[in-house]
Amino acid sequence: MIAGDESIVVPATSANLGCGFDCAGLAVNLYLKVRGRLSSTGEFRCRYQGPGAERIPLDSSNLIARSACQAARRAGVEIAGGEIEIENEIPMARGLGSSAAAIVAGILLAARHIGQGLDSEAALELAAELEGHPDNVAAALHGGMVVAAQDGGGKIRFARAKLPSDIDFVAVVPDRELSTEHARAALPASYSRQDAVANLQRLSLLVATCFSGEFQLDPELFRDRLHQPYRAPLVPGLEACFELRHPDLLGVFLSGAGSSVMAIARRNAAEIGNRLAAEFTGRGIGAKILLLKAENRGARHFFLGTEA
Repeated sequence: MIAGDESIVVPATSANLGCGFDCAGLAVNLYLKVRGRLSSTGEFRCRYQGPGAERIPLDSSNLIARSACQAARRAGVEIAGGEIEIENEIPMARGLGSSAAAIVAGILLAARHIGQGLDSEAALELAAELEGHPDNVAAALHGGMVVAAQDGGGKIRFARAKLPSDIDFVAVVPDRELSTEHARAALPASYSRQDAVANLQRLSLLVATCFSGEFQLDPELFRDRLHQPYRAPLVPGLEACFELRHPDLLGVFLSGAGSSVMAIARRNAAEIGNRLAAEFTGRGIGAKILLLKAENRGARHFFLGTEA
C-alpha cells in the first residue's frame, strides 16, 4: 500500500430503476477502493486488483487518473502524475456503475490533493459532465436512492432517500457485456405520449412511496416503456427476467444500461436470484448472483484509519 495517503471508497450503483430512465439510481454495498498520491510532476503509475484487470490502463489514460486531472484543473491546479492503488469489487460493463465509481473516486482524490476540495455541488456537476448523466454519480456520491435532474446550465438538482436495511437487492450478472454505447444505440429517436405518460405515472408512484418511507413496492412500479423493451433483445433472457413474479419480489429491472438485472426482495433473495439466473443459464449464458444491501453512506474518505 501507499503509506500515509488517504483512501477513498465509492459504492456501486444501479441506475434507471426501470421507469426512472436517466433520472433515478441507488447505491449498493459493492465498492471501489482507491488509495493514491498525486503530483505536479512525473507520470501516473496505477496498480489494479479486481475484475477486468486485462483491460484497465495503468497510466494517465486510467479513468480515475483522468478524472482527478480534470477535477484539479477546475480548481486551477495541474496534476501530471502520481501513484494510485485500486481495489475493485464492481463488475465491469455490466450496469453496476463501475465508470461512475471511478469518476467519483478520481474527483475526490484530486479534491484531497489540492487541499481546498470541491464542494459537493461542484463535485456532482463535474462527475455528471464526465459520466454523461447524473443518476449513477449522484447515487455514488450521496448513497441511498436518488432522483436527479440537470438544467441547461449543468446545475444538478437532486433528492435523496435512505433505503431500509431489511430490503434485499439481488444483482444477477450475466456473462455477457453490454456497453453503454451499444445500449444507447438501441433506443428510438422519439416516444409516444402514451409511453411517456406510463413511465411518469410509475416513477411518480415509485418516488412517492420511497420518499415517504413506506416502501410499498411491487413489480408494476418498475415496468418501463422507454428503454428496457429496446434493450431486452440485446441479451437473451432479459425479457423473461422482467416478467418474473414471486411472492417476495418487490421489483426487477435492468441495472443501468445492462447487462445485469437488479431485483428487490423482502425475503428469499437467493431463491429469486436463482430463478433470474436460470433465465440466462437456460439460454447458454453463465450468470453470477450477488446478494446485496443498500449503501446509504455514499462515497467516503479515510485518512490514517479515520473516516472523514
